[in-house]
Amino acid sequence: MNPTRCVVIGGGISGLSFAHRLSELRRERGLSLEIVLLEAAGRLGGVIETRRRDGFLLEGGPDAFLVERPEAMALCRRLGLAGDLMETQETCRRSFVARNGHLVPVPSGLDLIAPGRLSTLVRMPLVSWPGKLRMACEPFIPPRRGDQDESVGHFVRRRLGREALERLGQPMISGIYTADPERLSLEATFPRFREMERRYGSLSRGLRVGIRESAQAIQQASGPRYSLFLSLQGGLGTLVEALGRRMSDVELRCGTPVSHVERGVRWRVVATAGTTLEADWLCVALPAHQAAVLLRPCAQDLVRQLAAVPYESVATINLAFRRSDVPHPLDGFGFVVPAVERRRVVGCTFSSQKFSGRAPAGSVLLRAFVGGALHREVFELDDHALERVVREELRDLLGIQAAPRLISVHRYPQAMPQYHVGHLERVAAIEAEAGRFPGLFLIGNGFRGIGIPDCVRQAETAAERLA
Repeated sequence: MNPTRCVVIGGGISGLSFAHRLSELRRERGLSLEIVLLEAAGRLGGVIETRRRDGFLLEGGPDAFLVERPEAMALCRRLGLAGDLMETQETCRRSFVARNGHLVPVPSGLDLIAPGRLSTLVRMPLVSWPGKLRMACEPFIPPRRGDQDESVGHFVRRRLGREALERLGQPMISGIYTADPERLSLEATFPRFREMERRYGSLSRGLRVGIRESAQAIQQASGPRYSLFLSLQGGLGTLVEALGRRMSDVELRCGTPVSHVERGVRWRVVATAGTTLEADWLCVALPAHQAAVLLRPCAQDLVRQLAAVPYESVATINLAFRRSDVPHPLDGFGFVVPAVERRRVVGCTFSSQKFSGRAPAGSVLLRAFVGGALHREVFELDDHALERVVREELRDLLGIQAAPRLISVHRYPQAMPQYHVGHLERVAAIEAEAGRFPGLFLIGNGFRGIGIPDCVRQAETAAERLA
């Protein structure tokens, strides 16, 4: 009997994790299954992109993942990378928010937007005294009734006030989702905040509850807890390389863009070069809008739902300097910028402060972020203009006058899904419609989580369902 075939379209972390888990299960269970992965680009990894240059380690896309969601860490261990896992550096585990041209430290005890203690609120220079008084009223704001989803912006403004949203919520949320909080779904992104309001009637009250369940829950959906971020000594590209090495029984075809997919007795995958592949199982591990293009010939209703998931474009700019050329002490891991500051960067990570081994001795590596829902016009600039804009912002905020030793621009067009209000209902409809097509799996960061652990979890769950 000829083996059945599974074709995976997309070689980012979702597609790779799916193919790897399926390969593991094939060996464990003795499955007669051929696995072929098609990637349009000339390399694997998608937005995970690590480069080394002149002794600097440059991350294009994500530079870390959360420990609290265990799937990525477990995958690293299965790949033999446990010894390469590394935490953030212990010194200076804090971040900053820009205010009036200065970087103001985020006080400890602040969970994204909600202070756990009154002392945290009192010593918070990011918010004016009227703003602090409004935040202090949060325990007395009645909880919202009903199960209808609402935007994160509406939730924060309703519970903590306008200034808390503008000075704290919006910049921190943009640092994670590059999204407009006025459109971002609370249910899809910060469900624990919603649950705390329902359960305790107040975020502040929920934060003060001493039970472990509550503490873990709010921290999971909150701002940075720096000791819970992990990376790999060689950068996250090491994870992609390890996946490729461990899948010697999977046919990996880079530089193979797919034109479209047809459905007959089996799936028919048509590459732009004119070659075709028949498949019994099809896993599409692409952004939702790209999946919609491929499936247009055979799944019109599903295509409309996939195309309704919006995306934004982002770019990262790595800049290396001599340490002596940077006046700021860099006594933290980076900063975010509120939109009300009317600047042109979303934020900046002090990469060589966050993780060791990112820059040679006597040098520092910074990584600026631009684009997203609130800065689309900046992403549209050409590389030279983008470099100039970022250098101007770093001059204003960090006092850097010198030219960088190196600068590297990484662009990711239409790569960041926007979980707008009602997102989970849309995903449920997509999953229901996809269920009408036997052997079809849709995975990726456009559905139920944008982080690496989220993508690994979805991919491995789908592989186990297939097996």
